[in-house]
Amino acid sequence: MDESRVSFLEQLITSPSPSGFEQPIQQVVREEIKKYTDEVRTDVHGNVIAALHPEGSPRVMLTAHSDELGFLIRYIDEQGYLYFAPIGGFDPSTLPGNRVNIQTPNGPILGVIGRPAVHTLGAEERGKSPKLADLWIDIGAADQEEAKKLVPLGSVATRAAQLEHLQGDVVVSRALDDKASLFAITETMRRLHEKREQVKAGVFFVSAVQEEVGSRGARTAAFSVDPLIAVAVDVTFTSDHPGTSKKDLGEIKLNGGPVLSIGGNINPRMYQLLVKAAEEAGIAWQIDPQAASTSTDTDVIQVVRGGVATALVSIPCRYLHTGSEVASLKDIDETAELLARFVLALDQNTNVIP
Repeated sequence: MDESRVSFLEQLITSPSPSGFEQPIQQVVREEIKKYTDEVRTDVHGNVIAALHPEGSPRVMLTAHSDELGFLIRYIDEQGYLYFAPIGGFDPSTLPGNRVNIQTPNGPILGVIGRPAVHTLGAEERGKSPKLADLWIDIGAADQEEAKKLVPLGSVATRAAQLEHLQGDVVVSRALDDKASLFAITETMRRLHEKREQVKAGVFFVSAVQEEVGSRGARTAAFSVDPLIAVAVDVTFTSDHPGTSKKDLGEIKLNGGPVLSIGGNINPRMYQLLVKAAEEAGIAWQIDPQAASTSTDTDVIQVVRGGVATALVSIPCRYLHTGSEVASLKDIDETAELLARFVLALDQNTNVIP
């Protein structure tokens, strides 16, 4: 992947965006996506919606969520320690010792999530996951007065981890869920813009908010856009590391290519068109059978208005909802290429009826 494009992914990750507080990343998205679209707007929830060839047919929506997990500061004790509520779903055992950036009116402040040292824990406590209510953030303040001057109640924080490279195409960062996907659909729009003379569909890009707390942004954006077809892009679990079961998750691996879901939330014709696009392009792809819900924005988009022909394309990602999510730039790039080819194949005669 071109280094200049990787720098945009880094910019997305650097921009904090806990659910409900996505304004910094959405500003970055607006500045980038306006280069590849004909119109850009932001709705009352904070979704960024951009259109390329909006008069085209059919109307197709490409969406990924811009929000990430975070912490909301709600109490500061007499010693200056900050207590928080989680924004999104955390495994508490992954939090102690994490460094965090707290967003304040005067800029970010570094802190660390604290817990008593293992040496001081009783034998029965050592094997247990801590309770969120028993964790705190330490910013090095002397007391409550100093801490309150630095961090107003209601401030939000994210883990401080940024994008770093492992081996080959493999990268690690917080918030690859779902900024890897947001990057992928931005890349899709860039490629479609380069071939806009071939685009017959009306293409609507949505950087959605508040997925981690209930898929709220995708629901309202889909109602507003009113697409016939929608593809949600997210990350998904892999079964290529210890402690996972291929029997439970299917066989999904890093560097194995985009993951295509199949099941009740997926329109069969959209699934078939994605498979066709992948195979014609020589892109390796993986299958994700979902017997019930997908637990992504796909589920709410499918039932907007009179129904939407939905599909879900996922990027393989290890260690979800930790500060060290691992993904492949190759998988991300191939996801963008697959989506661009899928959209270019759509026209007013595309059949979405199962």
